[in-house]
Amino acid sequence: MIKWIFFDVGNVILNDDPAMAVYYQEIFKAIKEQGNHVTFDQLLKDREHSILNKREGKHYIQVALKHLGRDTWSKYEPKIKKHLSNNWATISPLMPGIVPVIKSLAKKYQLGFIANQPRVVEEILQNHGLLEYFKIKGFSQSVGLNKPDPEFFNWAIKKAGCKPEQAIMIGDRIDNDIKPAKSVGMRTIWFPILHDIKDWEPVTEFEKKYLSSLERACVSHLMPRDKSESPDTTARDFGLILVEVERLKYDPELWEPYIGEG
Repeated sequence: MIKWIFFDVGNVILNDDPAMAVYYQEIFKAIKEQGNHVTFDQLLKDREHSILNKREGKHYIQVALKHLGRDTWSKYEPKIKKHLSNNWATISPLMPGIVPVIKSLAKKYQLGFIANQPRVVEEILQNHGLLEYFKIKGFSQSVGLNKPDPEFFNWAIKKAGCKPEQAIMIGDRIDNDIKPAKSVGMRTIWFPILHDIKDWEPVTEFEKKYLSSLERACVSHLMPRDKSESPDTTARDFGLILVEVERLKYDPELWEPYIGEG
């Protein structure tokens, strides 16, 4: 019996894409300040290489280190993070279609977060009227644990007071959400939503170029490589989350892991 449903936040409840576009723009500014002659297009090619060839979740860090070096990046990184945090409410908007899903699930299940997010996100979710639906607020900066550490998931299960198999993890990433949740015995729903469903309309040239890069290479769309990474099921739209939760209510041994069609 499923009792708890845990959500990732980035690219499930809040859209991280505009924020990452800003992140890359800030990295580009830092590189230019250092007098390095690299184009934004080249920076994005490095991003795509890091994702497609190395499956690097923190591709932005690797790109920054490549062009700035560790010492210089260590000076810029806190400033960029502060800039993002101060503007999080506008650069990480609510995902369209997620609110009815949360409200519907909250009628039948206990809800919680397992998310790598700064404390400011809690206030943002409160302003969206969503925080009241979640009993367990597992934000990395508050808990002191980060995904993909399985201990973060064990912490949530212990907090919930349920068995791992009585909880579902919903997340967009195989490496950060699905694999570690499976490793502790949770059920999993992969949510690799397509970009056009997110309804983000880039305005600046930087944003437009970033979205084009995102369509060529996206961490959320990296496919599982083996059984340990294969989700129990996949939802590629908001309404399908409800369908797949109901599907997992029944004996999960009846179902084969399902990736879904491209």
